[in-house]
Amino acid sequence: MKQLQFEYETKLEFSQSVTEHSFSLRCMPFSDGRQIIAEPGFEILPVSGSIWRSRDSFGNTLICGRNEKPHKSFSFRVYGKAQIVNSCKVNGSAPEFYKFHTPLTRPGKEIELFYKKNKPSGGSVLSRAEALSNSLFNFMTYKSGVTKVNTTAEQAIEIREGVCQDYAHILLSLLRIEGIRCRYVSGLAFKCGETHAWVEVYDGTCWTGIDATHNRLIGDNYIKLCHGRDYSDCPIERGIYRGNANSVQTVTSKVTEI
Repeated sequence: MKQLQFEYETKLEFSQSVTEHSFSLRCMPFSDGRQIIAEPGFEILPVSGSIWRSRDSFGNTLICGRNEKPHKSFSFRVYGKAQIVNSCKVNGSAPEFYKFHTPLTRPGKEIELFYKKNKPSGGSVLSRAEALSNSLFNFMTYKSGVTKVNTTAEQAIEIREGVCQDYAHILLSLLRIEGIRCRYVSGLAFKCGETHAWVEVYDGTCWTGIDATHNRLIGDNYIKLCHGRDYSDCPIERGIYRGNANSVQTVTSKVTEI
C-alpha cells in the first residue's frame, strides 16, 4: 500500500480574447477499489459562470463549466491524495461493448498481419495480453510529434512510431482481435511530468492494468484519471469557444510519495 500526492494543471494562453467558452474535464481521479482518493480539490481560472460535477456514462468524474466573459487565458488544476490499495488490479464487471473495435482501434492490414505473426499460443487472459504487449514493445519506437490525438492504431503501427496513446490503441486493437475485453486509461504516473495512457484487460473477475509503452503491469505509482473504449471516450479536456484565436497549451503533473 502506497500513499501518493498528486497535482495536475493545464494552462491555455489565447492569442486574443475569446468568449462563450464551454468545457468538460476528466482530470479528477475517483476511488475504484484499487485507488482511494482523499482530499480532492480543483481550481479553475478565470472564475465566471456555472461549474458543476457529474459522472459520464463510463463512471468518470466530469467537471463542466462555461465562461461567457472575454478572457485571454484559461487554466485548471486538480490536486489531492491517493492511497493505492492494489498495484494493478480493479474488481468489477465489463460490459460487452469493451470487446468491440472503435474507429480509433479498428484493425487494418498492418495490425492484422502483426497479430498473425505474434498471436499468443495460449494461456490465461493476462498472459496472452502480456505477450501481445511484449511483442508490441519490441516492434514500436517511442517518438513524440509524429502522431496526433486522432491518429488511429493502424496509422501508428504503419510508421512503427508513436507515444503512449498510440501504444495503448494498438494494444487495444490486438486484444480485441484476441477476444479480450479491454479499455483505454488516462492517468498520472510517478515522475512522468505529464499525463500517461495505458490499457486495462478484463479476465472475468477483475481489470488489470498493462503499460504497453514500458512493457509492464502498472504499479502502485500510477493514478487513474478516467477510462473508456478509446481516447475519444475519455479526453481529459475538451472545450469550445467563440473567437478567432490560436492557443498555446502547457501541461504539468506531479506525483510524489507521501
